[in-house]
Amino acid sequence: MKARTLLLLGFVIAVVSLLVTNAKVRASDDAQFKWVIGSTASALAVDGSSITLTGTGTFAPDDPDEVTGGGTWAVSTGGSGNFNVTRLIRFNLAPGSVSNPSIHAGLAFFAVAYDDGSRGILVVSCHLPGTPANVAEGAAASKGFVDYFNLQPHGAFFQQLSS
Repeated sequence: MKARTLLLLGFVIAVVSLLVTNAKVRASDDAQFKWVIGSTASALAVDGSSITLTGTGTFAPDDPDEVTGGGTWAVSTGGSGNFNVTRLIRFNLAPGSVSNPSIHAGLAFFAVAYDDGSRGILVVSCHLPGTPANVAEGAAASKGFVDYFNLQPHGAFFQQLSS
C-alpha cells in the first residue's frame, strides 16, 4: 500500500511538472535584451483619447533594476514629452521566430517616469510568425490615472543582446 501511494505521488508530481513547464520559452538567467517600439505606437483609453509612444532600451530579465532607455510620448488631449524606463516589472518570451535568431516575441511590463512628473506602466508586446494569436503587437501605457490599454497594432520587438 505504501509503495503504491509513493508511486502515485511520484506520477502526479511528474505530470504536474510536465504541465507547468510545457510550451514555456525562457531566457537564460544572464540574458540581456533590447526592447524596441518601431517608429511610433499608439494606444487608446476608454474615452477614445490616445497616447503615442516611441522608444528603445535594454533590460536583463533576472535583474529588474538593470534597465536603460525611454522615449517620447504625446497624448491626444494635450501634452507631450519624454519618458524614462525605471524598472522591469515582468518579461515573458513567447513562441515565434523570424530569420534573425536574436529577435524574439514576448511581453514586457516596465515602470516609467514621465518628464511632467507623472508615473506609469509601459507594455511592449511582440507578435512574430508562429506566435499564438492572442499575443498582441505594439505598445500600451498608463500615465498617471489614465490607462491607454487598447493598443493599436504596430511594430515592436525584443532583441537578445547576450545569453
